Amino acid sequence: MYDTTWIKQSLGSDWKAFEDILKTALDSSYSFLSSIDTYILNKPGKQLRPALALCSARICGTPVPLSHAVAAVAEMIHTASLLHDDVADNAEMRRGVLSVQKQFGARASVLLGDYWFGRAFKILLQYEGMHLLPLYVNVIDSLSEGEILQMEKARTLDLTLNEYYTICENKTASLFRTSMLSGALSVPQKEISSVYRPVFEKVAFHMGMAFQIHDDMTDYRPVVDSKKQAYLDITDSKITLPLLGALANAGDVRYRPHIVEWVRELGQGDQTALDRIVSFIDKYEGMEYAARVLDYHILQAQDQLSRLPDSQWRDYLLKISGM
Repeated sequence: MYDTTWIKQSLGSDWKAFEDILKTALDSSYSFLSSIDTYILNKPGKQLRPALALCSARICGTPVPLSHAVAAVAEMIHTASLLHDDVADNAEMRRGVLSVQKQFGARASVLLGDYWFGRAFKILLQYEGMHLLPLYVNVIDSLSEGEILQMEKARTLDLTLNEYYTICENKTASLFRTSMLSGALSVPQKEISSVYRPVFEKVAFHMGMAFQIHDDMTDYRPVVDSKKQAYLDITDSKITLPLLGALANAGDVRYRPHIVEWVRELGQGDQTALDRIVSFIDKYEGMEYAARVLDYHILQAQDQLSRLPDSQWRDYLLKISGM
């Protein structure tokens, strides 16, 4: 899902300019810092957020250096949040290799995340993007709030569907929104950006929700070539849509106490509890429930994208939204 290789190739010089800004921004005379940065950049992941930013810029006009800069800022904020999240979750792996916090230590991961945040804002200042600052301030608030709410609910295990959707919006859709809006607002054609801003807002929301729901479904339905290990979320006591959907179908009031008991047993290392949770999701069609919600957001994203002017960049976003 969300393979961006072909988009990167099509973006050509714009993508190269983004990569150059990113690498230059992270340049440091400190060898340890540079070695960790290199470790991350050697496994860059999908880099979906800069792709969204640059496609949005091209839909609205002609990308300029600020467009390349906001693509780098989006990627840096995303990476910084992952560096912090991996410490909070004590994550072993990231993008198919050891996480920074496992390879270099938790303190290094936290400090590097701070460094990437700082360098991101330095880029924004350097490329005269101060008018976009509120977008990035708000997204960092949302990312933090989403993670903290998820941590709280992993302890209480009383997560509701509405709270789950709030977590998805804060942790994922918020940065999709900032990436697309910053790209659209970075070009000289301000009138076009202003007209299509509401569309980008809705597209980003639905694409972000779909992305997170798909990722949560993958935790219960691992694929051979996925870099994500199976059952990590539920092992960390994170209840997501497949389990919430099964509870909604079965009867939350009746079955929630059983789920709480099984999740706590799993947290203590009882693998038979995982079998009971997975069987519960299968029996009460939790994956099917999640798939319906996923399809809804995909269709909504595509409906909004159809309101944008016809172009290869809009078509690329349509392809991404449907994967």
